[in-house]
Amino acid sequence: MDWDTVTLLVLAAFGLAGLILTLSAELLSKIPAVIEAWRRVRATWRGGQDG
Repeated sequence: MDWDTVTLLVLAAFGLAGLILTLSAELLSKIPAVIEAWRRVRATWRGGQDG
């Protein structure tokens, strides 16, 4: 294995880590909105068509 391969593997690993961190942050930031929407759906189902 030469240094070019090692460098590309390191860059790919850091790129993948950055992508995973970014996607995780986006997912975690949307969880409260999803929970609130689910609560509204349940409330609508319990309360009938009018809400």
